[in-house]
Amino acid sequence: MKKMILALGALLMAAAIASASVEMTWTTQYGAYTHDSPDVTGYDDQWALAGSYAVTWQLIYAGANNLIDPIDLGNPLGGWVSGDDAVWATRSIPQGGGSAGDGTAWNEWLVHVSGNATYVDTTWNTPGFVYQRVYEDAPAPGSWYYESELVELDTSKGDGAPPQRFYIDELNSGFQPNLTIPIPEPATMGLLGLGALVMALRRRRA
Repeated sequence: MKKMILALGALLMAAAIASASVEMTWTTQYGAYTHDSPDVTGYDDQWALAGSYAVTWQLIYAGANNLIDPIDLGNPLGGWVSGDDAVWATRSIPQGGGSAGDGTAWNEWLVHVSGNATYVDTTWNTPGFVYQRVYEDAPAPGSWYYESELVELDTSKGDGAPPQRFYIDELNSGFQPNLTIPIPEPATMGLLGLGALVMALRRRRA
């Protein structure tokens, strides 16, 4: 009897792992505003984020440490993340709104227009947290961005359960970029330039 119970428990655990997955709809409820907008509740078109800027919008896994690691401009291929963070999905929305390159379309307020806004990974079964970043234009020194709070993953979204919803804003108010990527100090820029010069000289001698 004990062996049967253990075997049944193992089968149930295996079934749970097999059905585990991430299905997360990441979107807005109200809208996105430029960093200099005086408020985030009105709908004056001059303050619509994608009306004035192209937008880079990311869904990011916070890694095993469950922390938001800093932006790394030296890691463009990895989505400008650092540490053990990993970009799961990126939307590149042109100025004025339109196709994001992932099959979805958004208006100038980053309000969903069409397409499936749900990220799906049917093999994921690791607990953890995710967050969103939204950049005005492409990430660069001095550019503005918004970083959401961490949201805990629900990995039980298989078997026809509705997707987990991750809204980046509130029901009655939007959001706006409120952080800036640091601009390197002149001394740091000088060291970087010197390093590049040394590397160039070494290549020429080789």
